[in-house]
Amino acid sequence: MLFNKLTSTVAGCLLGSVSLFGQNINGVSVPSDLDVTLYADNTQALCPACLTAGPDGSVFVGIDKNGSLGKKPNNGEIVKLIDTDNDGKADKKTLFTKVQNARGLAWFNSKLYVLHPPHMSVYTDADNDGVADGEPVRMITNISVPKHNQSRGADHTTNGIQMGIDGWIYIAIGDFGFSEAKAMDGTVMTMLGGGIVRIRPDGTGMETYVHGLRNIYDVAIDPYMNVFTRGNTNDGGGWNIRFIHSIQSAEYGYPILFKRYTDEVLPALIDAGGGSGTGAMFFQEPNWPAKYNNKPLMCDWGRSHVYIHNVTPDGASFTQDIQDFIKVQKVTDIAADGSGRLYIGSWAGNGFSGGKEGYVVQVTPKGWKYVPFPDLKKQSAEQLAANLKSESKTMRFYAQQEFLRRATSGTQDADKILAIAKDASAPLYGRVAAIFTYKQYLGEKSTPALISLAEDAAVREWALRAIADIKAQNGGLASSIFTKYLKDPNPRVQVATTVALGRINKADATDAILANIQMDKSTEFFQELPAPEKKVDPVFTSKLIKKNQHVVIDQDITGFKELVLVVLEGGDGSGHDHGAWFDPVVTFKDGSKKSLLKLKWSQASAGWGKVMKNKTCNKQALKRQDGKPHKDGIGTHSESLIAYTLPAGAVRFQAIGAISSSSPEGSVKFAIYPAVPSSLGKPKIPEGPHATPNAGKIPSHVAVKSLVNLDTVDSLLKAVSGSNHEMALRALRYKHDDKVVDGLIAKLGEASDAELKKKILMTLIRLYNREPFYDGSWWWGTRPDTRGPYYKQETWSGSTKIAASVKSYQAKPEFKDFIEGQLRRDRVDFEAGSKEQKTTVSKVEVDFSKIAAKKGAVGQMAIEDLLIAIGKVKGDPSKGQKLYMQQGCFACHSLNAGDPLKGPHLGQIGAILDRQALAMSIVKPNDRISQGFATFNIKTKDGKVLQGFVSKETADQIEIRNIVGQIFTIPTANIVERKEDHKSMMPEGLVNALSIEEFASLLTFLQSKKK
Repeated sequence: MLFNKLTSTVAGCLLGSVSLFGQNINGVSVPSDLDVTLYADNTQALCPACLTAGPDGSVFVGIDKNGSLGKKPNNGEIVKLIDTDNDGKADKKTLFTKVQNARGLAWFNSKLYVLHPPHMSVYTDADNDGVADGEPVRMITNISVPKHNQSRGADHTTNGIQMGIDGWIYIAIGDFGFSEAKAMDGTVMTMLGGGIVRIRPDGTGMETYVHGLRNIYDVAIDPYMNVFTRGNTNDGGGWNIRFIHSIQSAEYGYPILFKRYTDEVLPALIDAGGGSGTGAMFFQEPNWPAKYNNKPLMCDWGRSHVYIHNVTPDGASFTQDIQDFIKVQKVTDIAADGSGRLYIGSWAGNGFSGGKEGYVVQVTPKGWKYVPFPDLKKQSAEQLAANLKSESKTMRFYAQQEFLRRATSGTQDADKILAIAKDASAPLYGRVAAIFTYKQYLGEKSTPALISLAEDAAVREWALRAIADIKAQNGGLASSIFTKYLKDPNPRVQVATTVALGRINKADATDAILANIQMDKSTEFFQELPAPEKKVDPVFTSKLIKKNQHVVIDQDITGFKELVLVVLEGGDGSGHDHGAWFDPVVTFKDGSKKSLLKLKWSQASAGWGKVMKNKTCNKQALKRQDGKPHKDGIGTHSESLIAYTLPAGAVRFQAIGAISSSSPEGSVKFAIYPAVPSSLGKPKIPEGPHATPNAGKIPSHVAVKSLVNLDTVDSLLKAVSGSNHEMALRALRYKHDDKVVDGLIAKLGEASDAELKKKILMTLIRLYNREPFYDGSWWWGTRPDTRGPYYKQETWSGSTKIAASVKSYQAKPEFKDFIEGQLRRDRVDFEAGSKEQKTTVSKVEVDFSKIAAKKGAVGQMAIEDLLIAIGKVKGDPSKGQKLYMQQGCFACHSLNAGDPLKGPHLGQIGAILDRQALAMSIVKPNDRISQGFATFNIKTKDGKVLQGFVSKETADQIEIRNIVGQIFTIPTANIVERKEDHKSMMPEGLVNALSIEEFASLLTFLQSKKK
């Protein structure tokens, strides 16, 4: 769940339990105009993974004692909490049911819908006693991959659920995806990677809503059926947060199109930097201040924050800006009840495999007064209809559900619902709620009235969407209902119309879309292609250089335009391959010399860390491991490349190649190239933009998706000769059909325009391979292979014909270079035949023993993977003791009783923290600050600013110790400001340079300290 790119720094450690700060509870801080109470502590809500609230204020909490990585059986449950006296604290608790891996909850009509990967089930509590009645009904089986749940826990799996006013339950699919999920009505689906799936509450109609999202945890749905998600960076590198408006049928690229095929995906609204998105909701309750109301509220576990995204309409989508809202330690989920009370769950100090902490807080505006939610079953139809116009999103939803409950005994209230939908004086959110209520209330019989409503521009978008929203009811729909709105001036209507046409599968829908929706001009059909791979041989390669060795480099570079320095790994598996170019000098024709450090490199990359002048790749002072003196140097880590454009007249390059002092066990080879080898240089295809809103792209993107959904190959092939051939060809590139291949080859022969021929050839080359069926037996790891356009490609029945046709044009000079570029881009190898090309697929079960010695692995791994690794690699406590000294831990911590107190005493740490908690305290020190060791910033009257923890305090003076153990005594009369920093004095990244085995050894040593 948490993703964090750790950076290397130096300082001491703070270990232990979570500190208290601010006006409120354990890691909670709210704006000054809000109140917060501890609604449920860890005895009531241990390790809450998800929650939902009923309209009456009852709160269901999904408790997962396994955290995200634990796998113990029978270690989860759902509890129902009630605050009977409305004082902000739950005082009644019932065990609703036992369930493993609860990740999403939704409550309505006496039923609790529970997402508990790998399945989704429905529990009924008809007598409302807080205990599920009997066995659940299984709505969906295998909505995540059981193999991955068994081997890794619920991490990266299928997560939260939310129900929209349209009557669909939306399911957040993590990046594991799923294979052959089966719904109650027999529908079977497979998804490679993440996205959003939706299903009707009766278990029918399961379908993909969007695809290509990475590790989303929940969705927020506004009153107008805009769906917002907060997921991770799609390439798995950096794990930044992306806030996304998820538009029905759209593709967002994960895991195969994100890097090199960005013309085929929609971008996020923003890249918000590091974090870890968790629970989400759209909040709309009338008794809240406007600045917090009518907003998507998005939880971020990694940042311990709930954020508001202020969205502003922009064409068919939005732009946004982020606003801080509420700080909650390791926040997991958020929900609201019918009286406007907000509930927020926290993992508190728990680790990835659970723990003994956790809580739920309740937040309300100052001056908030409890108003009981009405018993809707006792209301008249007129009262319910009025409630569809309520300012409260909660009220509208439950009024709708009551109407639908009554529909089982007749449809006598249909006219009352329709009247709200037609009422131009009603608020728009009320009319939208009425439209979708009417659709669900009458089913197919609602169509005539909804067609009439579509004539009203104010509600046209939602009327059109509702008409085609349930595929099982679309058999009698004609394309003409929608096609007249394809040119609507409102782009949101264009999108709703195009999506609807893609759902009714009528032959004339293809022609209508192609005639009315043009490709967006910002979407180029041809992307820049990779340059031909030119073989570049090194002019120098050293022998294998180990820790006490060096190589003297003296290379003639006369005539070189570039100087490319490469450090290759020694192949010993140590991973400690920190190489350095010491005293590098370029000599010129006139005999002058210049240090290479005075020149600016054109590109530089390292296998780990950074390329640094006069520092190692992990930012330490640069020294030769063999102990020989030097003046300066460039530190790096294999595999690495540093390229320079040489000044005129350069004739010789001299340097010493050696291991740097930070790498005692490493071995490397040094090489010099006259140009950048294609295997080591920068990618030749530009990326992005990935998170820059582009509303103009949306109508044509969605149009292509609808054309793919329609079974109308003949119309698309006919359009290849027409004015909108680019859209037709874009749709055809996704249709692996022999009829498509035959048709395109025929069109290739008919075309007289060379540019059109190239576009057809491009489409055929794309179709040569296809994605094989995802059976769930493998996973691509936290950093997927982003080359695309398929992940595990295979040939199919049309491949042979494609190869023959393309080869015949490849022999023609005017097409040769273009075709070869496309073959490289799409990774097509005609000679390989049906042989599956290699991918970077990684098995979920990693053999950590094979990579345990790799130097720097701690800093390179996702935290979840690191915690799994240290559980499987024991380490050597004697080596750990040496590392304790080498890493400088002794400077800030004592091990023996009676030693001077500097930072938290570690002599008993093995009895206090388990292995994972201890690891988290070192890797993420700000998450676990020992009680009494919080950092304070103190300003004095004489202008000094001191930082440290308070070691002693009296009425007259305080004593603080800084990170290196220095003591400062300050008279209280001299203090002008004393502010808690909420940060540990130990910075992150202190162990980044270690191998897994080294870190495991340090942990094992510290765990031995128990007395």
